[in-house]
Amino acid sequence: MENKISIGRASELLGVSKDTLRRWDKAKKLESFPRTEIVKHRYYKREDVDELIKKANIFKLGWSWSSDEKGFEPYSGYYCSDFSIFNARLQRFGNELSHLQGLESIYPLITAMVGEIGNNSFDHNIGNWADIPGIFFAYDLSRKTIVLADRGQGILKTLKRVKPELETPSQALYVAFTEIVTGRAPEQRGNGLKFVRRNIEKSGVKLFFQTGNAQLRLSERKKDLNIEEVSDFIRGCIAKIEF
Repeated sequence: MENKISIGRASELLGVSKDTLRRWDKAKKLESFPRTEIVKHRYYKREDVDELIKKANIFKLGWSWSSDEKGFEPYSGYYCSDFSIFNARLQRFGNELSHLQGLESIYPLITAMVGEIGNNSFDHNIGNWADIPGIFFAYDLSRKTIVLADRGQGILKTLKRVKPELETPSQALYVAFTEIVTGRAPEQRGNGLKFVRRNIEKSGVKLFFQTGNAQLRLSERKKDLNIEEVSDFIRGCIAKIEF
């Protein structure tokens, strides 16, 4: 069944319930293989699932993956299991972005911001991933959207090692975007998200970022760190960049 995906796995990859998949089957949006007396469960063609993933809302996919209680490997086209894979895809992303009209002056800044967010995930979680290592990295240039997510420790747990007085994800998120926590030659570490914040002001892009139950939104017009506590909780981090 190498070319077949179970309904459970398809549900995980697409970020929808099994009941939704059953409705899609009836509506012929995503048809399963015919069931028989021997094979009673629903299975889908891998290429059909992959094609639907490419058309899906990438933020919804990233959110579903990062917030799910049970870890699973996401769609391979959006999954960077290690830094070398992420770096290769980042270079490809930057090249594709450079060919879009109107972004000649800011595409290097956008690429650099994506690199900093992805690097943060690997730098702060390497050897400490809770279940699935690596990050979710997807972009839709037609919708001018980029999404990165991880199932790591989250900013609070990471920063408490050097700032044990931090108590909430909101406090940690504020520190992550405003303070340089440590210094180490030849560069100051802990500066990645501050770099992202500065470049938002230069590039005019919008950023959504969440860790734990704390989320913020930044843009050229909205420079203040208005961090909001929400009911939805994620263990790691998720970021959406819109340009």
